[in-house]
Amino acid sequence: VEYNSVMQAGQNKLRVLSIGTDATIFESGAPSRTRLQAYAQCLDELHVISYTSYSSQFQAEHISPNIWFYPASSHLFSLQPFHAFRIGKRIIGERKINIISVQDPAESGLAGWLLKLKTGLSLHIQVHADFFSPYFRRNSWKERLRYWLALFLIPRGDAFRVVSPRIKHSLESRFMIHGSRIAVLPIFVDRERIASAEPAFNLHQKYPQFDFIILVVSRLFREKNISLAIEAFCELLKEFPKTGLVIVGNGPEHKKLKVKSEKLKIAVSVHFEGWQEDLVSYYKTADLYLLTSNFEGYGRTVIEAAAAGLPINKTDVGVAVEIIREGENGRVIGVGDKASFVKALIEVRRNYAAKQKMAEQARRKVIEAEPRTFEAYLGEYRKSYEDILRN
Repeated sequence: VEYNSVMQAGQNKLRVLSIGTDATIFESGAPSRTRLQAYAQCLDELHVISYTSYSSQFQAEHISPNIWFYPASSHLFSLQPFHAFRIGKRIIGERKINIISVQDPAESGLAGWLLKLKTGLSLHIQVHADFFSPYFRRNSWKERLRYWLALFLIPRGDAFRVVSPRIKHSLESRFMIHGSRIAVLPIFVDRERIASAEPAFNLHQKYPQFDFIILVVSRLFREKNISLAIEAFCELLKEFPKTGLVIVGNGPEHKKLKVKSEKLKIAVSVHFEGWQEDLVSYYKTADLYLLTSNFEGYGRTVIEAAAAGLPINKTDVGVAVEIIREGENGRVIGVGDKASFVKALIEVRRNYAAKQKMAEQARRKVIEAEPRTFEAYLGEYRKSYEDILRN
């Protein structure tokens, strides 16, 4: 794709310093690295500082004409923002940076705020997680610390990018931030490609013992509450024993979840696939998508599943309000409500044709949503930065 038109449309030189916590950007072929390379094509310069562990031994990289990566490592987790501050101060002086953008209003936000105090540059805060869900701060002590940092740092930001109207509303109502300072721009999903793609394999051929397959695509972390999916599935099996549960993803909860399925004596019906590159084939050949997260900023996998035409049962998180509406084009269930999930799963099995009609409505809704092309998305991405300089 050519992005020259995006660059020509902009009047300001955009030299952005981005600070984040995703160390996978230093790994060749990682989605986060590829995504940043794409974003850099609509900017004049992009300098990315990312927190890393001290033992990682990552080195600074100049990976293309206008994008640089810098590791900020420390023996202590609490010192990483200060290391990032020192690196950022040098970059700002050398490269004439005009915007500081942080990937969260917590760890990276602290480094960004210190740089704002030192340099007087505008601070752009990105909010990808739903920090203000009550379930967020209950998840662990780290999330509680991030919540309190967010309460301190968000009022000190100049502009914001959020991934859903739900989060935008939180900023407006909690902090009295004017809507004009908040851009709603989730990570781009190529919905039309997913909708038109042909699956490379069929889950029903891979697992012929099942007449119905429920799909979960998720990082296996505590907040994703995959335990609830397994427990609800266990109840469903009592009435529909030929149903299968396929879980795609990796994470620290993997062993615990596997043990849980064994204790419930349903391990033969639960299959852990690990992480997979070809998610389209899973979405296109499963029968139902299930999301049981306690909180989500956006819920990209829901959009992907909807684009593939897969019926959806999900918790009331992320894109629930804006895209998937209860009883209209999917099922939206309260967080942690096991009884309602069991009931919804049984309803799907008993009247699948009705759920397929709802799935078609969801598919049309996500396909027609803007922006529809990646070039249009990059135009909005660049504009969100240009608005900061103008204002």
